Amino acid sequence: MPETWRGIYPITSFVLEALGRKRDASADGILSPEEQTLLTAVEFWAAAAHGTLLLHLRPNMRQKLDAAGRAFATLGAIRVVSLLRVAGEELSDGPMRQSETAVVEQLDERLSRTDDNVEDLIARYAGAIEQAAESATAQ
Repeated sequence: MPETWRGIYPITSFVLEALGRKRDASADGILSPEEQTLLTAVEFWAAAAHGTLLLHLRPNMRQKLDAAGRAFATLGAIRVVSLLRVAGEELSDGPMRQSETAVVEQLDERLSRTDDNVEDLIARYAGAIEQAAESATAQ
């Protein structure tokens, strides 16, 4: 884990906790599609920041990378999306296939250096969801 990786910012922790509580508190555990997108992104980002990305992605690593890619694309984290796509390609069957552990270690290192301001993108998306909910309630 590179020295520059310092964990998640408070906004990501707050969003992760709030959405997790909402999901767990409702009888059906259903979140809106926007909330589910945000939860997918923050769970992935928290796992990467805490060094538990391999555990988070198993089982079904390819599917979870794809889901994270869609979530980060929605947030606007285009560099993260590119890193996830590369990781998925590195897991592809073929003569150059790498082990899951090697791919995740490389992904972790690359994520620590991304130019995407993921924390800011998370905060903006969470704010947009909240604003949309307030507008819907006011009508």
